[in-house]
Amino acid sequence: MKPFSNRLLLLIISGVILLFPSCKRTVINEVKINDFKSLSSEFKSPSKEYTTAPFFVWNYKITKEEIDHYLDEFKKQGSLQVIVHPRPGLITEYLSDEWFELFKYTVEKGKEMGMNVWIYDENSYPSGFAGGHVPDQMPESYNQGQGLNMSKFETLPDTASKYYLCLKEENGKYVNITSTLENEKGKKGKYLLFNKTYNGKSDWYGGFSYVDLLYPGVTQKFIEVTMSGYEKYLGAEFGKTIPGTFTDEPQIKSPGGIRWTPDLFELFRKQWHYDLETQLPSLYEEVGDWKMVRHNYTQTLLQLFIDRWSKPWYKYCEENGLKFTGHYWEHAWPSMRPGGDNMAMYAWHQQPAIDMLFNQFNDSSDYAQFGNIRSVKELASAANQAGRQRKLSETYGGAGWELTFAEMKRLADIHISRTMVE
Repeated sequence: MKPFSNRLLLLIISGVILLFPSCKRTVINEVKINDFKSLSSEFKSPSKEYTTAPFFVWNYKITKEEIDHYLDEFKKQGSLQVIVHPRPGLITEYLSDEWFELFKYTVEKGKEMGMNVWIYDENSYPSGFAGGHVPDQMPESYNQGQGLNMSKFETLPDTASKYYLCLKEENGKYVNITSTLENEKGKKGKYLLFNKTYNGKSDWYGGFSYVDLLYPGVTQKFIEVTMSGYEKYLGAEFGKTIPGTFTDEPQIKSPGGIRWTPDLFELFRKQWHYDLETQLPSLYEEVGDWKMVRHNYTQTLLQLFIDRWSKPWYKYCEENGLKFTGHYWEHAWPSMRPGGDNMAMYAWHQQPAIDMLFNQFNDSSDYAQFGNIRSVKELASAANQAGRQRKLSETYGGAGWELTFAEMKRLADIHISRTMVE
């Protein structure tokens, strides 16, 4: 047996999940704390559902001996639940039979030790590509284009026919000339041509690119690819030793230009009763009724993200006795490019969440998450409105090795004082 890896241990303690109570509605498999007497008792010796849940990072060749060792270490430190988290360096093949046999062993061992084991839904992050399996099995999840980039011309270039969409200004308005380019040869005017942009390929995504979560069926394929093995090996422990799944920063950013997906124009027209194609300049410049167009466009993307990502996951977890938890890119507000409105997404999680990874105080930067009062209060508000009993925060993971216990308490206090606990 090879010696226990220091690399694994270092990454294990780099992310700790704090779990907090909210208010009302009964959710599956809950321990309720709604009075001070219960809180006082649980604070001294919390039930496993209320202990921290460290990321149990798997980032090389995993063995049963190391699983035994680290579960024992977690329990000694008072953590009675873990989230198994694949990370770069993983040698054990992700979602292979060996992977699921080892995960099954972890759950069985955890059950024996009185611990919960959560599923992390991706090989690293952002969630959605299943370590490359989704784009491999569903090429249309990534090869249709995810953005539209605009270029301006006074005369049409010889390559105009290769562009996805061509507009021309006429009498102060834009018209779609994509199907009549022959009529424009040799003419001068104000032409706007749009080409598709694509998510770039990367080893991070298994040699593919990140997927388009707005494309129909991508989330369902992701759930199928990711969860079918867990169902086969451990379905009987769903909602028991396995409380739920953790999703990490799924996003819908454009790889260039505005965000686009193949049925965007059709759905926009159905919702707002006008064509987005000829209003695209309003998304780039303050022309036309640009405020209305931008609002309607952003609202359309948000609804697609909810309908095609959050709702399918919520439904799957609800039907299988699991809690859908995890977080989005909530730090970057007022930029809506990663996902629109995080509060709207939280409504479709049995246990909505945020992260606060860093230790430096800065209430104006989206990178210095400590001090980001808005994201904490948004989570608390959305959870209360949706009647969620529990909330979660991924905390400490980017705080540095010099992090002290006093600073850890400070980070926890900012959650509590901003109504993470009510």
